[in-house]
Amino acid sequence: MVNKRRVILVDDEPLARVGLKNSLKCRHPDFDVVAEAESAAEAWELVEQDGKIDGVFLDIHIQSESERAGLDLAFALNHLVDPPWIIFVTGYAEHALEAHEIHAVGYLVKPLEEAKVDSLLDWIRKNRPVSRQGRISIRHRIKNGLAEYEWRTEFVDLNEILYIHKNKSVNTVRVHLAQGIVLDGINATLATWETQLCQHGFLKIGKSSIVNLKLVRSLISPPAGSEVYKLSFKCGIDELSVGLDYLDKLHKAMKS
Repeated sequence: MVNKRRVILVDDEPLARVGLKNSLKCRHPDFDVVAEAESAAEAWELVEQDGKIDGVFLDIHIQSESERAGLDLAFALNHLVDPPWIIFVTGYAEHALEAHEIHAVGYLVKPLEEAKVDSLLDWIRKNRPVSRQGRISIRHRIKNGLAEYEWRTEFVDLNEILYIHKNKSVNTVRVHLAQGIVLDGINATLATWETQLCQHGFLKIGKSSIVNLKLVRSLISPPAGSEVYKLSFKCGIDELSVGLDYLDKLHKAMKS
């Protein structure tokens, strides 16, 4: 059985959507068009509600919104915990550099050339696994040999994640894995992680941390003269402080 990639088409031109949908159905049936949107706002709602979209074919210039509506949507999608890959499909070539900076996997100019579409989708088959429950992709920053930053995408099982911690810099977090690995510089808010992971056994234990309850070993009572409770993990890595306002919810979650 072929694992299908669940994709959506975002374009304000109905004929463009029909043409691309028919092309995918005939030439690339493993790319399953599960929804269509004629605006960035509608597309954002579809992705948020579904939660399992693998990829987005995205027009940039959506006349009902703005010339940059597609770019703005791509930027927002990249801040999701598990962002879909993005292919820009547009009649304008001048936004190619910005598309690259947003980390789109491809940029196709209308009218589409079948050979370029085939090549790009083959690359996705080889390099972007089909989304499955319990696994997410995390894009984070690392330093290269020139003391500069570059981006890397890791594919991580949820049961590998110990906790997520908010950085001091605005809207970035770091993810601590059970193997002792830390993925840092991730462009997503702690609130976004909490919303998307709460249904998978994760819980916020303070203003700056969300933990994987499946990997928690014990809740440590504070020593004399202190009010600070701490969590320890089964792997023996790290201990985290628990906010007093979060204790009751933590007790209930650990007993359930």
